[in-house]
Amino acid sequence: MAAPTKNQKIEALVKLVQKRSRGAGLTSPPQRTVLETLMYAALLENAPFDKADLAYTVLENYYIDWNEIRVSSVRELADTLMDLPHPEAAATRMRQALQGIFEKLYVFDLEEMRKKGKALAEHMKALESMSAGTPYMIQYTAQVALDGHLIPFDEASLRIMRRLGLSQVSNDGSREICTGLDRVILKKTGLTFASQLHHFAAGYYDVPDSPELLSQLSAIDPESVSRSWASPVLSPPSAPKEDVTPSPVSVSATVSVPNPEPPKQAIPVKKPTMSVSKPEPKPVPKKAAKVPTPVSSASKGSKKSAKPLPSSKSAKSAKSAKPASSTAKKSSKKTSGKALPNKKTVPLKKGTKPIPSKSSPAKKKPASKSVSPSKSLRKKKPK
Repeated sequence: MAAPTKNQKIEALVKLVQKRSRGAGLTSPPQRTVLETLMYAALLENAPFDKADLAYTVLENYYIDWNEIRVSSVRELADTLMDLPHPEAAATRMRQALQGIFEKLYVFDLEEMRKKGKALAEHMKALESMSAGTPYMIQYTAQVALDGHLIPFDEASLRIMRRLGLSQVSNDGSREICTGLDRVILKKTGLTFASQLHHFAAGYYDVPDSPELLSQLSAIDPESVSRSWASPVLSPPSAPKEDVTPSPVSVSATVSVPNPEPPKQAIPVKKPTMSVSKPEPKPVPKKAAKVPTPVSSASKGSKKSAKPLPSSKSAKSAKSAKPASSTAKKSSKKTSGKALPNKKTVPLKKGTKPIPSKSSPAKKKPASKSVSPSKSLRKKKPK
């Protein structure tokens, strides 16, 4: 018996899902916004329609808006989605989609996709760029809300297509696609077939190796029993392990075996001495020696600081003035018999002029004060 072709497999699958969905009460989805359709797809993925409808009703009655769902934890959302077979996975999909839309648009509104005249592929790329959900959520939204001609596939539906050999990996190896369905299934019947296929596949999501399922698929393709239902993208076949047995050379190089022979006398090896050249110190300029400034006799008792050193000519004159001052002191001792109250002033005889002191740079005092005679000399009149 010849193997069936791809079109024959698709036609037989359409008849199978129609037969299994009779009496299921499948209806067309209600009118929802683009965002509401996207959130409903998060609940419907790998779950029956009746349980997804019940979970969506609970969300509408329990939460105020979509932002409250976004800021809720996965555990809080899972507690309100207990009717689903896998509530934590559905809660994670909803939170990630709402967070991606909020970071991109800062609003929870996707109705502009219906107004713009862009192609369906551009809308799907826009949803993928903002991480608005899984591939099934984006495909379901494109078919239901944006009126696109495609069939959405979740993991439960893809397992059926893998068994029948109707799926393949994309050229870039990042996703799994099913080609040829648009030529057999028309656009007006695409939504009905997608609902029937989802209803049939969701019942076997937790039991992919069910004997009942294998018997029904083997009637379409006898080789479906030998095929695997696992994803070739998520779990690629493991590569054969390489022989990692080390060679004898590598063992001798890495493993150190103790030598039974006595160790030879060790030859002292001089350790290399490193000669570090120290940088020569820079010559420090010598400072000029400070010349002590002469302190005058008048400024010894005062607290004022000495004046700077005079020039060379004034220094020579100061040296030559030293003996004159000494002679003046000797003459003052002879002339004055009494002790003077002030050592600086020396009483002189009438008609003599005072000898100026060149050693002190202080201002000269008036002659009347320095050589003023005593009161006894003032009373006597000259003869």
